[in-house]
Amino acid sequence: MDTAKDEQQIRAVIAHYAEGMRTHDVATLKRAFHDLAILCGYLGDDLIAGPIAALYEWVETNPGPAATGEPYACEILKIEITNRTAAASLRETDLHGRVIDYLHLLKTGESWSIVSKLWDAES
Repeated sequence: MDTAKDEQQIRAVIAHYAEGMRTHDVATLKRAFHDLAILCGYLGDDLIAGPIAALYEWVETNPGPAATGEPYACEILKIEITNRTAAASLRETDLHGRVIDYLHLLKTGESWSIVSKLWDAES
């Protein structure tokens, strides 16, 4: 296991996620997520859960921060790697406020991808 190389690749996956969310570009988001990824979290008091296709649909039907001029930031707080699995926590800020994202990643062959996204508002 080359931890430094794996961390660099995970950071690149997270960068695709952040850029996809900033620009609302589904093709960029798909570079970050596994085809079978799931998501679950809260937007206000509303629970959102489902396959990753739900995020892609939402992104396609809503303008992103790059188009609206709304603020957007994504900061990596922590990355933990265990062989072919990893967990990353992020602080994401957009027009909905500040949330903490927990991403679970899986290494398939030599590539990392996000298999689940869990989030809630930061208290």
